[in-house]
Amino acid sequence: MNPPPFQTGEELEDLLMRVFLKAADPGPVQGRLALTFDIHEPRACLRVNGRDGQSATFTRGEAARDASSDLTFAMSGETAHAFWSGKLNPVAAITAGKLKLNGAPLRALALAPGLAQVQAAYRAETGSE
Repeated sequence: MNPPPFQTGEELEDLLMRVFLKAADPGPVQGRLALTFDIHEPRACLRVNGRDGQSATFTRGEAARDASSDLTFAMSGETAHAFWSGKLNPVAAITAGKLKLNGAPLRALALAPGLAQVQAAYRAETGSE
């Protein structure tokens, strides 16, 4: 697999915001959830909040880490790239310890229908289709 298309945490946060906006991911909004993606190497954090049921809002950096979320996904930048590219099975990643989930696993499974759309947006945004 190609190396991740980001070098810094800020680049990764920017990329993920563009991906979520492009995908118009219905998962967090329909589920009225707040999701946090806490990434290390590079250090980045993005919170997608759909709790109001209207439209998702984004928080990034330390402010995202400090806010409460229904689900938090923690992983390395390399794992994030593989995950969003669709090259990493989430269940296998959790089992292997590459992806750590904080929150109810059933809530995470409820997001599965929107995952393919977000992954497609990631691949389109990064040119890895």
